[in-house]
Amino acid sequence: MSADVRQLIAEAASTVKGVTGYPYFVQSTAPGSTEVRLERIDYPNAFGGVGHWNVVVLLPQDMAQAEKYLDDVVLAKVVPAVAEQLVVTSVVPQRTDFPGAGVLLAAFINGHREE
Repeated sequence: MSADVRQLIAEAASTVKGVTGYPYFVQSTAPGSTEVRLERIDYPNAFGGVGHWNVVVLLPQDMAQAEKYLDDVVLAKVVPAVAEQLVVTSVVPQRTDFPGAGVLLAAFINGHREE
């Protein structure tokens, strides 16, 4: 089930021009590369769980360009696209250490959906 959800979220992100969504980690430093990460699944009752997801969008590495990309692409286009698949709760820009690529600027789109 999680693999299907990952794929749906990645496909939703990929509908935005210049954004490539991947259901799992890929070693890329290109702005617009997007990976889907499962944060956790809560089981509030016996009927199913609530999956909490992070959609990680790489930003340009120049701070000014990253802020413009965040406004023009991530907030304006990627968030509405992935909101078709999950309830978006926050967007957090940050510097994150990516295996094999080093510390990169990225935006974490956090959300949840019933599983």
